[in-house]
Parts: sequence; C-alpha cells; structure tokens
Amino acid sequence: MSDPNSLIDSLLRGVMISAVNRAAFKGQPVFSMSTVSEGLRLGAASVGYDLLVKPAIKQVLPMVPLPGNGK
Repeated sequence: MSDPNSLIDSLLRGVMISAVNRAAFKGQPVFSMSTVSEGLRLGAASVGYDLLVKPAIKQVLPMVPLPGNGK
C-alpha cells in the first residue's frame, strides 16, 4: 500500500464515494469543497486502514483457531 499510485487511488475513491453519497442520498450538490473535504477524510480513513489495520489482521488471524479448519 506504500505505492504512491495506490495512495492517490484511495483518496480519489473517497472523493467519488462522497460525491455519490451527496447526490444520491443527501440531495446536495456534488461539485463543492464539502464533497472534496468529506472525500479526502474517507480516503484518508481507507489509507489508514490499509496501512495499519490490514497488516495487524493478517498477522493475528492465522493464530485464531476457527471452527472446522482442522485445528
């Protein structure tokens, strides 16, 4: 996830999700700074999740015994 292209992709995806949310569910204008700032917050949360939470889950999950996997 440290690839600059994936970071930009996550931030832009957050802006797109924010635009769809504002247009479809809130009935607010899509082209506004509010859309951009909300989208950047969503994108930053996604980047934070990818950098911090995903590696921790991948590290801990193999140690958790799951029913039916033979352990």
